[in-house]
Amino acid sequence: MDKLMLELHPIKGSLKERGLYNATIATGRGDVVGLDGIVDFAFDRGYIYGIKREAAKSIVRGMFDSIVAGIKEDGRTRCIDDYLSFRLKVHGIFEDAHDEFDPERHSLSLAVAPLRALRPSFKGVEATNPDHKRQFRIYSVKAADMEDCKSCNVFWRHDIVVKGADFPLDDSMNVSVFAKCGDMKGDWMDCKPRILSRSDSELRLAWPEELVDEKYSQGRMEIALSKFIDPANVLAGVQRREIKAVISKEGPKK
Repeated sequence: MDKLMLELHPIKGSLKERGLYNATIATGRGDVVGLDGIVDFAFDRGYIYGIKREAAKSIVRGMFDSIVAGIKEDGRTRCIDDYLSFRLKVHGIFEDAHDEFDPERHSLSLAVAPLRALRPSFKGVEATNPDHKRQFRIYSVKAADMEDCKSCNVFWRHDIVVKGADFPLDDSMNVSVFAKCGDMKGDWMDCKPRILSRSDSELRLAWPEELVDEKYSQGRMEIALSKFIDPANVLAGVQRREIKAVISKEGPKK
């Protein structure tokens, strides 16, 4: 099956300022599948057989018409196995337990609800945004050249590797390191680490010279990456991504 195509729209209202988006399904938009298409699909896939297609459409129409007529007649809820339920819903407020239904204040409507069979799992159904591009993200930080090192763990005076996505390949991204010593007393130390190598998904940083004092051999670290949203328009602001790590004195395994 082909991927379903999405279309993203800016969220309005109270969340507008956050610049978020929601999505709708764009695949086949404007081409609503009517009863003819539904019946044709069912016949072509073998869900219906043994009768003519016009007869199948007549049965579907008759079933729904009879459900509406029956509910109007006796008010009883109808269910189509585990697919759909049809029930009457009463609208309006009654003044007390003896108040009568008044068409001026009350009304009835048909409520249609999907049941278990119409709540399928869509796991495995692929959807994609055709305008997708990699987002500026930080995924992990760890000591360099150490396969057994867990993410968010770095070692004192040892190179640091930051992995993510959409890192600029030039100097347009600002890299900052903030650190606190093990007793967590005092202010955070603000450092500008030297970048040893870079790609669009990985930075290798030298251990900051400001943190060579042994008091920083244990403590906490925060790495912040900032880049312009639009390099051609600095007034558009910056995107900032942060990740925290634990500093340990233990050196890399040889």
